Amino acid sequence: MQKKSQWLGLTALLLCAFVLTGCYSAYRAARDERAVDTQVDDAKKASNIKYALLADDSVKGLDISVSVYYGVAYLVGIVENDLQEDVAVAHARAEQGVTSVKTYLLNRNDKTLGQSVDDTTLAARIRTRMIEEKGFESTQVKVKCVLGHVVLMGVVDNSAARDKAIALARSVEGVKQVKSFIIVK
Repeated sequence: MQKKSQWLGLTALLLCAFVLTGCYSAYRAARDERAVDTQVDDAKKASNIKYALLADDSVKGLDISVSVYYGVAYLVGIVENDLQEDVAVAHARAEQGVTSVKTYLLNRNDKTLGQSVDDTTLAARIRTRMIEEKGFESTQVKVKCVLGHVVLMGVVDNSAARDKAIALARSVEGVKQVKSFIIVK
């Protein structure tokens, strides 16, 4: 009887997690400036590119984040050498419907990058700053951090929102540089 109770509890917990994840995804999709069919097309392209990167042994696909907005692919992450970057870009360009590719790929062996930082913590601090900012739609901006370098992506209503996102990211201690790929709709 106790095992059945544990299984029911675990099932309920998993169901709650699934529902909450779905609610957040629905909220984010509703707040996205892109039409739903564009969001779906972009997500499919990003998934296909990521799959190609993971399937290619010459590229460390786990070290490269892929996003697509309006058919433009964004590759953000770390590479070991220029060849890996070239291969990653080639995979993105090969995806049907990708109109161009923009990259922010840092070479892990570049000694000018300085000391490594905890990118997960840094991204969380930036997201927190954006969430706390009154009147700022933080769900419209995606934050990626690579060795302390911050890359912002997404679609916002106006240039003031883009500029605010950049300023908020720059205001967080530990940020080395901010690159914006934010699209103003």
